[in-house]
Amino acid sequence: MIPRIDLLDLFRQIAKNRSEIKMLNIYKGLPISYDASIDSIGDSEIQVQSNKHQIACLYYQGESYLQGKDLPFIIRSQVMSVNLAKESAIFSNFEAVKNNIGKRAEFRVEPGEQLIVAVQFKGSASETLAPVADISAGGASVYIETYMFSARLCQPGNDLTMTISLPDSVSNKIKKLSQKPSIDNRKLNLSVRTNLNEDQDGKIVITARGRIIAVHPEFHLKRYRVGVKLFFKDLSRTVILQYLSQRQSEIIQDLRILSDELYSFKK
Repeated sequence: MIPRIDLLDLFRQIAKNRSEIKMLNIYKGLPISYDASIDSIGDSEIQVQSNKHQIACLYYQGESYLQGKDLPFIIRSQVMSVNLAKESAIFSNFEAVKNNIGKRAEFRVEPGEQLIVAVQFKGSASETLAPVADISAGGASVYIETYMFSARLCQPGNDLTMTISLPDSVSNKIKKLSQKPSIDNRKLNLSVRTNLNEDQDGKIVITARGRIIAVHPEFHLKRYRVGVKLFFKDLSRTVILQYLSQRQSEIIQDLRILSDELYSFKK
């Protein structure tokens, strides 16, 4: 239970002590968090100053999460306006939330292009095709349309097998890895042949066992978001890590481009 506290009084104390806070935004799965300072406090709003990449997130997302050593909990805040010249923003409509925002054990990324996986639920005779919402080295979230959703099959704790076709951007690295002389070379080549198949489109195909850990209905979009714990092994895990690293770089670059485009307007 989050205690009832006058948040503006809390911000006044932080400003008086000249303590820093951090703003947190989740951009395409990645946590974006820079230090911020409170410049001024009004009757129902505060003005903060931060990094231009964080300001770009605020501009496009319209909200942020505030946290810091002097804040007993994370505070969700709505962006009222941004000042590009001063790299500042005005927040209002504050709400205390649980302290698990942005604290996943493994970072997740949203796919750059639509990524469709084939899910074989235990107890089902057929596969279900589902787009990926986000993916990490230890799991993924997928969307299942309402008309395809089975409450019996999609219960937390149920086992499944997921087949993922990734872009062939990491195949050369994997092939080089398999060609390295080593004691386990025969085992490695066998793993490439059996577990890292390539489809006719040149995409690497990997299969992993998994278990459902969460199901969230999104009725307004006529779908369910299903969170799955995945157990990648050997080279399959290597491929996923290569893909995540590439997507992380792409997302950071995308944010930089957005920031540059946004700030070019003020010139």
